[in-house]
Amino acid sequence: MKSSVEIDAERPEDLKQILKPSLSSDDTVQYELVPEGDKLKIRVDTEGLGPLRGCTDTVFRLTTLAKKLY
Repeated sequence: MKSSVEIDAERPEDLKQILKPSLSSDDTVQYELVPEGDKLKIRVDTEGLGPLRGCTDTVFRLTTLAKKLY
């Protein structure tokens, strides 16, 4: 299962560097962070709906926190 989230950001490359250590890929979850223009695209790929929901929720929570801090 896959999901894609586009986050509006003034400095998407900086946001990528902040989020990348916390969104590490492994055998069950794959994250891809791609800065494009004034957005950061985050793609999540998992094998099931439950893990996809949890991973997408994590993306939102970490991004919200990161945007508050910088």
